[in-house]
Amino acid sequence: MAAPSLALEVFLYFGKLWDVVFWLISFMVFCYKGYNLPYPGNAYEMEFTYLFMYLLVEPPRLFLGSQGNKSVRAGPLWASMVLAGFVLFMHVYYIVAQTFVLRVDYWMNVISLVFLSAQFLLSGTQALDFMRGA
Repeated sequence: MAAPSLALEVFLYFGKLWDVVFWLISFMVFCYKGYNLPYPGNAYEMEFTYLFMYLLVEPPRLFLGSQGNKSVRAGPLWASMVLAGFVLFMHVYYIVAQTFVLRVDYWMNVISLVFLSAQFLLSGTQALDFMRGA
Protein backbone atom coordinates (compact mmCIF):
# COMPACT_ATOMS: atom_id res chain seq x y z
CA MET A 1 0.00 0.00 0.00
CA ALA A 2 1.25 3.47 -0.91
CA ALA A 3 2.09 5.96 1.83
CA PRO A 4 1.36 9.70 1.98
CA SER A 5 4.01 11.94 0.43
CA LEU A 6 5.96 14.20 2.75
CA ALA A 7 7.20 16.22 -0.22
CA LEU A 8 3.65 16.89 -1.41
CA GLU A 9 2.53 17.88 2.07
CA VAL A 10 5.50 20.27 2.43
CA PHE A 11 4.71 21.93 -0.92
CA LEU A 12 1.03 22.21 0.01
CA TYR A 13 1.85 23.69 3.43
CA PHE A 14 4.28 26.30 2.13
CA GLY A 15 1.97 26.90 -0.83
CA LYS A 16 -0.76 27.90 1.62
CA LEU A 17 1.57 30.35 3.31
CA TRP A 18 2.70 31.75 -0.03
CA ASP A 19 -0.92 32.13 -1.17
CA VAL A 20 -1.67 34.43 1.77
CA VAL A 21 1.35 36.59 0.91
CA PHE A 22 0.51 36.45 -2.80
CA TRP A 23 -3.10 37.52 -2.28
CA LEU A 24 -2.33 40.37 0.11
CA ILE A 25 0.42 41.81 -2.08
CA SER A 26 -1.72 41.36 -5.21
CA PHE A 27 -4.58 43.19 -3.51
CA MET A 28 -2.30 46.11 -2.63
CA VAL A 29 -0.80 46.16 -6.13
CA PHE A 30 -4.27 46.22 -7.68
CA CYS A 31 -5.28 49.10 -5.43
CA TYR A 32 -2.15 50.96 -6.53
CA LYS A 33 -2.76 50.21 -10.22
CA GLY A 34 -6.43 51.16 -10.02
CA TYR A 35 -5.56 54.50 -8.48
CA ASN A 36 -2.54 55.37 -10.63
CA LEU A 37 -2.98 53.70 -14.03
CA PRO A 38 -5.53 54.45 -16.81
CA TYR A 39 -7.44 51.18 -17.23
CA PRO A 40 -9.70 50.92 -20.31
CA GLY A 41 -13.40 50.13 -19.82
CA ASN A 42 -14.14 47.28 -17.42
CA ALA A 43 -10.64 45.77 -17.51
CA TYR A 44 -9.79 46.80 -13.94
CA GLU A 45 -12.97 45.35 -12.49
CA MET A 46 -12.54 42.07 -14.38
CA GLU A 47 -8.91 41.64 -13.34
CA PHE A 48 -9.68 42.59 -9.75
CA THR A 49 -12.58 40.10 -9.72
CA TYR A 50 -10.19 37.30 -10.73
CA LEU A 51 -8.29 37.97 -7.52
CA PHE A 52 -11.43 37.24 -5.48
CA MET A 53 -12.28 34.20 -7.60
CA TYR A 54 -8.82 32.94 -6.65
CA LEU A 55 -10.02 32.90 -3.02
CA LEU A 56 -12.92 30.64 -4.03
CA VAL A 57 -10.76 28.07 -5.83
CA GLU A 58 -7.29 27.99 -4.27
CA PRO A 59 -8.13 27.09 -0.62
CA PRO A 60 -10.40 24.16 -1.64
CA ARG A 61 -7.73 22.98 -4.11
CA LEU A 62 -5.07 22.92 -1.42
CA PHE A 63 -7.44 21.30 1.09
CA LEU A 64 -8.38 18.53 -1.34
CA GLY A 65 -4.73 17.89 -2.15
CA SER A 66 -3.80 17.65 1.51
CA GLN A 67 -6.79 15.48 2.41
CA GLY A 68 -6.19 13.13 -0.50
CA ASN A 69 -2.54 12.79 0.45
CA LYS A 70 -3.19 12.23 4.16
CA SER A 71 -6.07 9.79 3.63
CA VAL A 72 -4.24 7.93 0.82
CA ARG A 73 -7.11 8.47 -1.64
CA ALA A 74 -6.69 9.37 -5.29
CA GLY A 75 -10.10 11.05 -5.76
CA PRO A 76 -9.39 14.25 -3.82
CA LEU A 77 -5.98 14.49 -5.48
CA TRP A 78 -7.57 14.31 -8.95
CA ALA A 79 -10.13 16.96 -7.91
CA SER A 80 -7.28 19.16 -6.67
CA MET A 81 -5.55 18.76 -10.03
CA VAL A 82 -8.72 19.76 -11.91
CA LEU A 83 -9.03 22.93 -9.80
CA ALA A 84 -5.37 23.62 -10.55
CA GLY A 85 -6.45 24.29 -14.15
CA PHE A 86 -8.29 27.46 -13.14
CA VAL A 87 -5.42 28.58 -10.92
CA LEU A 88 -2.99 27.98 -13.80
CA PHE A 89 -5.19 30.06 -16.12
CA MET A 90 -5.25 32.91 -13.62
CA HIS A 91 -1.50 33.00 -13.06
CA VAL A 92 -0.73 32.82 -16.78
CA TYR A 93 -3.31 35.54 -17.45
CA TYR A 94 -1.74 37.77 -14.82
CA ILE A 95 1.71 37.26 -16.39
CA VAL A 96 0.93 37.69 -20.08
CA ALA A 97 -2.53 39.13 -20.64
CA GLN A 98 -3.55 41.56 -17.93
CA THR A 99 -3.70 45.22 -18.86
CA PHE A 100 -0.71 46.37 -16.79
CA VAL A 101 1.91 43.84 -15.69
CA LEU A 102 4.30 45.24 -13.12
CA ARG A 103 7.51 43.44 -12.19
CA VAL A 104 6.05 42.53 -8.83
CA ASP A 105 3.06 40.94 -10.64
CA TYR A 106 5.37 38.98 -12.88
CA TRP A 107 7.61 37.58 -10.15
CA MET A 108 4.81 36.80 -7.71
CA ASN A 109 2.97 34.83 -10.37
CA VAL A 110 6.15 33.02 -11.43
CA ILE A 111 6.71 31.93 -7.81
CA SER A 112 3.07 30.81 -7.63
CA LEU A 113 3.49 28.82 -10.85
CA VAL A 114 6.52 27.04 -9.38
CA PHE A 115 4.46 26.01 -6.34
CA LEU A 116 1.50 25.03 -8.53
CA SER A 117 3.66 22.95 -10.86
CA ALA A 118 5.34 21.07 -8.02
CA GLN A 119 2.01 20.45 -6.29
CA PHE A 120 0.41 19.29 -9.55
CA LEU A 121 3.22 16.88 -10.43
CA LEU A 122 3.48 15.47 -6.91
CA SER A 123 -0.32 15.12 -6.69
CA GLY A 124 -0.44 13.25 -9.98
CA THR A 125 2.36 10.92 -8.94
CA GLN A 126 0.69 10.25 -5.59
CA ALA A 127 -2.73 9.68 -7.15
CA LEU A 128 -1.26 7.11 -9.55
CA ASP A 129 0.58 5.41 -6.68
CA PHE A 130 -2.59 5.32 -4.59
CA MET A 131 -4.53 3.80 -7.48
CA ARG A 132 -1.88 1.12 -8.06
CA GLY A 133 -1.68 0.33 -4.34
CA ALA A 134 -5.45 -0.09 -3.89
